[in-house]
Amino acid sequence: PGRRSQIKESYIMKKLSFSVFACIVACTTFAKGFSYDEENIDHPVTPFSFSLATPLQLPTSSWNVYGLALNVFYTQHHVMYGLDAGLTSFNRDDAAGVLLQGVANWSNSDVYGLQIAGLANAVMGNTAGLQLASVANYNRGEFYGGQVSLINHNGMINGFQAGVFNYNKGVCKALQIGAANADVNEYRGCSIGAVNYAGRFRGLQIGLINEIVETGRGVQIGVFNGAVSYSGLQIGLFNVISKGSLPIMVVMNAQF
Repeated sequence: PGRRSQIKESYIMKKLSFSVFACIVACTTFAKGFSYDEENIDHPVTPFSFSLATPLQLPTSSWNVYGLALNVFYTQHHVMYGLDAGLTSFNRDDAAGVLLQGVANWSNSDVYGLQIAGLANAVMGNTAGLQLASVANYNRGEFYGGQVSLINHNGMINGFQAGVFNYNKGVCKALQIGAANADVNEYRGCSIGAVNYAGRFRGLQIGLINEIVETGRGVQIGVFNGAVSYSGLQIGLFNVISKGSLPIMVVMNAQF
């Protein structure tokens, strides 16, 4: 019986050792898949990062974080996927998840998820998700989702904007609510504000002053409605269609 017990114990230990070894190999392989892909070959992965103020952080700013990143004053990461919380954060590459900072979120590439900052969110690439800030949301590239701040700026947007000043350089397909809405290229949607400005326009403008500097199609409702070439209806105290059959009308003007 003693011999059988020893054999059984030895067998169990061998199985346990093999299981632990297999687990280590699997975990290492999994980590290497994140750490050493073509884009991040020089950036190992950590599930946790803590920073007082970079470079006083563990691990260093060259690591990718897949999990939780906390900072007291300031932190840097190469790639951040997960929850990034603290005062100020800077990501050199992509970020995804929840970015929650007391002062600012800054990313040099694309961001996907929720960004909340006490002052500002800034993204140099494209963004998909929701941005909330007290002062400004800035996106150099394309934005898909919703923005709420005093100032919202995008290269292009599909979604929703609410703020004092909403400004878009590219094509805008959105609902805009603000004191002033400016879309220098093309706007499609509903724009509500004291001043609404668009290069080319298709949709609905509601405000004190509505201005289309090139071509427009839709409805304008305001004290002053202005357009160069326009197909649609204007309702307001002064209505101007520069190239229309009736260039200036009060109360209502239409061109189809």
